[in-house]
Amino acid sequence: MAEVKPKYKTKLMDKINSISDKNILDEINRLLEIDVDDTIYETSIEQKNEIKLAQQQLKNNQGISSHKADDEIEEWLSK
Repeated sequence: MAEVKPKYKTKLMDKINSISDKNILDEINRLLEIDVDDTIYETSIEQKNEIKLAQQQLKNNQGISSHKADDEIEEWLSK
């Protein structure tokens, strides 16, 4: 994780202290409660090759949108 300078934190705290809108503060609180997963996953050579292949496919516009994938899954599940 990147190092955060104290000046940056102070600037954020000052900005938060200046907010009077409860909805904004509630949203900030919600974001702060999100648990950040900083787990490092080790991948096998085979998995790395699959990732490289998928990245190449995306570069060649061979992927599909999330919406289209969802539609295809729904169609498959309804059979």
